[in-house]
Amino acid sequence: MQYGMHGLAERVRRELESSYQKHGCGPEFWNTYQEVLDRLVPQGTTRTDVTNEMALIIEQLGIVRRAQLVPPHAGGELR
Repeated sequence: MQYGMHGLAERVRRELESSYQKHGCGPEFWNTYQEVLDRLVPQGTTRTDVTNEMALIIEQLGIVRRAQLVPPHAGGELR
């Protein structure tokens, strides 16, 4: 991330990648994403820079692309 904390960015990347390997791009992965975001930036604080950096990490890992390839659930149900 752009905060002079390369180690932090690598830890975030590893945590997200590990969650993806365990859970795919399902709800548990996105729960991990939210937990990481909450740890990095408390509620009520401007999150734009951090969320943009995390989105870039997720895109670089190919998770967004894979998530877009998942067919919609029958009947519009969310899991």
